[in-house]
Amino acid sequence: MTARLLTPRPESVAELAHADEPGRAALEFARFVDPSLDPGPYLRKIDAMAAAVQGDTHLALRRVISITEGYGGNVEDYRNPDNSMLHRVLDTRRGVPITLSLIWIEVGRRCGIDVVGVGLPGHFVVYAAGQMCDPFHYGEAIGFDEAASLVATALGGPPRLDQSWLEPVGSVDLVRRMLRNLESIYEETEASEDAAWVAACLELL
Repeated sequence: MTARLLTPRPESVAELAHADEPGRAALEFARFVDPSLDPGPYLRKIDAMAAAVQGDTHLALRRVISITEGYGGNVEDYRNPDNSMLHRVLDTRRGVPITLSLIWIEVGRRCGIDVVGVGLPGHFVVYAAGQMCDPFHYGEAIGFDEAASLVATALGGPPRLDQSWLEPVGSVDLVRRMLRNLESIYEETEASEDAAWVAACLELL
């Protein structure tokens, strides 16, 4: 079993505070689980996807990330904490909505396509080149009705959509939400050692 890092290293403060590079922050907090993790190869994977994008639309991103590379939702093992670890999602091509959205954001940033996160209750999506897309469902373009249905699926009850839910989520808030997802999973499984490092990261933010 790999030993956990229970307290943040000095460099963690700088990495977690990367306002413009949430991918680096996500790889930094993953080092609490995998202390020997080298972010370099994973950042190069993202670079390679960005280099393969041809065009400046949401479809250009979808062709590479969702269709060619096959990134999509882990519907069979949704609550596995690996789905919230960027390096493991890059390895398996399966994750939860927010981690997959982070990949879209990072690829978009590198190839000059504007991609922002949208924190719908219970389901994270993105606006890519002005079009709302659902990275969990292989980058499908969605409208307000589909977004309302995603909220209903996640929370129960009728489809609904509040305009405030469509506000862009900043990088630090995105990383914070990823950590809170992990915190919820670790609390469910009574993984107190893991909950400790998540709490330390949240305190830094």
